[in-house]
This record gives sequence, structure tokens and C-alpha cells, in this order.
Amino acid sequence: MAIALVALLAGCSTGEGDVGTPTATARCAEPELPPIQFGSHLLGDTEPPVPYSSSPPTSGWHSSGAIPIGVGELSGPQQVSVLESGAVVITHGRLAATESTDLAALANGRFDGRIAVTPYERLTDGEVVLAGWGVLQRCDGVDVGAVETFVAAYAAEAPTVPGLDDVPRTEGVGDAP
Repeated sequence: MAIALVALLAGCSTGEGDVGTPTATARCAEPELPPIQFGSHLLGDTEPPVPYSSSPPTSGWHSSGAIPIGVGELSGPQQVSVLESGAVVITHGRLAATESTDLAALANGRFDGRIAVTPYERLTDGEVVLAGWGVLQRCDGVDVGAVETFVAAYAAEAPTVPGLDDVPRTEGVGDAP
């Protein structure tokens, strides 16, 4: 009995680096697992031949060529290319200046090269969506703690720049929470 209790407690780490599995927060819903879509590379930035299974997309047809992982405008196919590389994409509707600054600071600082931040016209003002390969979490505004947990769970430690690597890096990324 005592051994079982010790083993159970050992699995319940409370260390600072332990961020856990993404869950609902005061500002974010539970993560969703849209159906994984398969698709090929598109020439340039053409529209995919079929609609994505989620909005914003979490898999499917994607752009060819090098797509930077950082802050900037990305189309749906470019977002999927970033996800395929092992990074997380954070899409958003119109945000307050402080929230835009918070996201840019995360993308250019602590999670440089691991998250891309882009506006997405299909989202309402203040809406933020965290996307990994085959998973997304919808938020009402920027929740830095939720971003940290999501990136820890779904972003590769060193994603490749899409289009510069011959082998897509999707192993272990987007596994069910």
C-alpha cells in the first residue's frame, strides 16, 4: 500500500517546468481534436481543393516553399505548413494592443521558432485559437498560461522551417491530450 502511494505521488510533479496537459481555463475552452486531413503541397498559395476540417486548419493541404515561423500574416495553407514542421500556430481576431504585444513577445522571445502568430479573418474580435497538428484550443483573449501549456504539449523543441527540410517533422506532435 505504501509503495503504491509513493508511486502515485511521484507521478504528481509540481515542479516549475511541469505545465501539464492543456485543459479549459477561465479564458479557454477544452482542446478540440478535429479529424486529421491528408493533403499534398499546393503550388504557391493556392486554395486547397477541399475545405479544411476545422477553422483555423490543423491539418491538410499546405503550401510549398519556405514559410517563416514567427509573427506575420499566414494563409490557411501556410499555417498547415508551419504545423507540419512541428510548430504551433496562434491565430487571432482583432486584439487590444497589449494582447498583440504579449503574443509577439512570446513568439519572438521565449518560444522563438516554436510558434507562429497570425491574424485570421474568420475569428471575431478578441478571439484567439491555439493550433497544433490535429488539435486546437479556442480562447476568449490571450491566456499566457494556456499558451505555455499548449506549446509544451504540442510544439516540437526545434521545429524545422517549412520548405527547408526534406522530411516533415510530425512525430509526437498532435498526439491526443
